[in-house]
Amino acid sequence: MVCNSCGLEKQAQFSAEINIHFPGEKGLDEPGIWVFPKLEVCLVCGWTQFRIPEGELNRLESNIAA
Repeated sequence: MVCNSCGLEKQAQFSAEINIHFPGEKGLDEPGIWVFPKLEVCLVCGWTQFRIPEGELNRLESNIAA
């Protein structure tokens, strides 16, 4: 795969755990949402991308709309 930032082809995939917190003061009272994506990391420039699974994405959207 080609890096979206530097255009080079030196990437690796890593497992991750990310806790996403909601913005604003309301977010201080809400628990974060844990996601466990695969990270695609460019080993040249550090650009990283990942996809949030559908279930967690729906939870994010529900909490933002509320």
